[in-house]
Amino acid sequence: MSHRPFQMAFLADMQLGMYATFSGMTEAEVARYAAVDMRVDAVPAVEGFEWDASHYRRAVKMVNGLRPDLVVVGGDMIDDPNGDDQIEAFFEITAGIDPAIPVRYAPGNHDVAPDTVVPTRDSIARYRDTFGPNWYTFTEAGVTFLVLDTVVIDHPQLVPDEWAAEQAFIDETLDTIPPDARIVAIGHHPLFLDHPDEPDTYWNLPHERRRPLFDRLHAAGVRLALAGHWHRNNVAVHHGFEMVTSGPVGYPLGADPSGFRIVEVHPDRIAHAYLALTE
Repeated sequence: MSHRPFQMAFLADMQLGMYATFSGMTEAEVARYAAVDMRVDAVPAVEGFEWDASHYRRAVKMVNGLRPDLVVVGGDMIDDPNGDDQIEAFFEITAGIDPAIPVRYAPGNHDVAPDTVVPTRDSIARYRDTFGPNWYTFTEAGVTFLVLDTVVIDHPQLVPDEWAAEQAFIDETLDTIPPDARIVAIGHHPLFLDHPDEPDTYWNLPHERRRPLFDRLHAAGVRLALAGHWHRNNVAVHHGFEMVTSGPVGYPLGADPSGFRIVEVHPDRIAHAYLALTE
């Protein structure tokens, strides 16, 4: 009798409210976004977050049908970091996930930075009160999952003590894991989209912190990292390290449809596939 492998659903960028934020743009504004590789649709202005919420509800319905062993939310749960109504709606929809399926969170820039870019001590404290720890580890199916706060890594200037603490946490975790352990890193921002020494952009982590972090993870045997943030799919492989950027549950900024990723833990490999949302 065959047993199904351990399955994890990775959902990123529900970003309740993003559709409204990007609605009502002129053709010139759409063109400016296209010039920086962001596909934005020219649609009439709307308010609220029903468009995004309907996508998340469809994802929840699909998750319940697939019945994975775990759901990990890869950040940008909401669009407005101070939007209590968005947070309330996010948790209301999340509560529709079968209670037998655990849900874990990784922070995105829209969740933990008051200006959606640079986190503060107060905003990190608020995130922890709302969603739980912003970096931590857990083990499932013999795999250690290392959850990172990439928002702090991206912009630590107002919280240098937080970055120092996260570095110490990463070092301690990797130092104490057995050499033959399997480790998967999870964070909102991808380390890179092409290779570890690519130029800095809004979509990757700054090279001055990216390269040492990549080297540390690679030396410890990490061979898979999962991220969101780019609102489209991308897989970059460097020296056996697979950096998987997964498309959004909510508003896409490229050609990939809204969806989420299923990750399967097999005895000899960890596989993953992107599933587009169905009606």
